[in-house]
Amino acid sequence: MGLMQKFFGTSPFGALAEHTKKVHDCVELLGPIVDAFVAADHDKIKELHHQMSKAEHEADEVKTEIRDQISKVFLLSVGKHELLKFLSAQDDVADAAEDFSVIMLLRKTTLPAELKDDFLAFVKQIILVSEHLLGVADELAVLAEVSFEGAVADRVLATIDKISVEEWNADKLQRKFAHHYYSMEDRLDPTTLVFYDRYCRTLGEVANCAEKCAKIMRSLIVGQ
Repeated sequence: MGLMQKFFGTSPFGALAEHTKKVHDCVELLGPIVDAFVAADHDKIKELHHQMSKAEHEADEVKTEIRDQISKVFLLSVGKHELLKFLSAQDDVADAAEDFSVIMLLRKTTLPAELKDDFLAFVKQIILVSEHLLGVADELAVLAEVSFEGAVADRVLATIDKISVEEWNADKLQRKFAHHYYSMEDRLDPTTLVFYDRYCRTLGEVANCAEKCAKIMRSLIVGQ
């Protein structure tokens, strides 16, 4: 390894994009988990939880490698602290997705047919927010090469704006689902309502943390 390479170290931006992909693997599993929940297939939920745990562990491994990389780099086009904040927020996305799979294991809760469409729409929107974040992360290495400026930066900022809009849409769908099941509280037992609330909060956290990642990325670009 040459002197300059030792000084600058290995760029962490490609690995950060890889971490986002691992995190999105976790989020994508929400779809089949919810499908299994709607079908009351509890054995499938258990199987998918194991897949989720494996995906989250793989994301953790990449996270550790990135932290080691960042600690060894002397010069970066952006601050180390900001990059570590971005990494931590991404880690929170994966953790929230895994938390949802754990909650699904705790009780064999059922979902009335009339709630199905609202719940599936909410989950689909959560996954969409993560997909947009993945698109932002795919630009990281290119952004670093152009010092987080120019047309690439403008394109990423536009996607970040879209993430905020889609997270807001997820909030609206979350409220719609909650209003729907509370309108049925005379037919639902209190424990079921508690678990529906836990589903909402945990899934909502997936989207909230993804939006937080996007906001950190914005601060990296605009320097605020």
